Amino acid sequence: MKSIILILFALSFSITVWSQMKISEIDAKKLGYKKVAKYLKNEELKKLRFFFEIQPSINDSCDLSKFYFHSGTYIINSSVQDVWNICITTSPAVLWNGKMLGLACVYDVNTDNMFYVSDEQCNTLDLKQIYFINLRIMRLFNVAAALMVTKIDADQKLIEFTYIRGNKSVGKQILRLFEFGNNGTKIVHDTFYKSNSKMRDRKFYSRFHQIAITDLHKKIEMSSQ
Repeated sequence: MKSIILILFALSFSITVWSQMKISEIDAKKLGYKKVAKYLKNEELKKLRFFFEIQPSINDSCDLSKFYFHSGTYIINSSVQDVWNICITTSPAVLWNGKMLGLACVYDVNTDNMFYVSDEQCNTLDLKQIYFINLRIMRLFNVAAALMVTKIDADQKLIEFTYIRGNKSVGKQILRLFEFGNNGTKIVHDTFYKSNSKMRDRKFYSRFHQIAITDLHKKIEMSSQ
């Protein structure tokens, strides 16, 4: 009897796994960015078969003192609750598209669904979503990256994105919203990062990252007006 139960469990698990979306099933034509399509075939992701297997590059036990640090501050003339609602409910296809940022797709681990920017309805922010993004650097070349939503704290007004394993950089980005002045909001966007290139981390990352997150916060501000 016990062996029958184990066999049934194994069959059930196998069916569940095989019904999950495979990384190879991505529709490259819908991505809109060749670099993102190439990124999904990199060495780290080639070790995996399914999107649900993708993991964040670090966790809460990591010593962030060993990482490089960047911080940006943005002021928006709308209440904290209004700005928070925009961050949570606005389609990422709106917020993550600008002069430098280009959203290719969002994979939702919770529903095992892929949302392309070309879809009529692109999902709103939720835990364990993975954002696949194209970064246009000085209009000369493109870099692909991916972030997983690892924390959403409505009480603390905090959102955390962690780079996934396979990125050029490991680390995380943390957005915190604070009341500012008369019904305004201050967003502090902190980033902890490091890669296998000290020159990239020391000379280039901070400069271009500042442009990228400013792109994002301009869209948040525009959506709050």
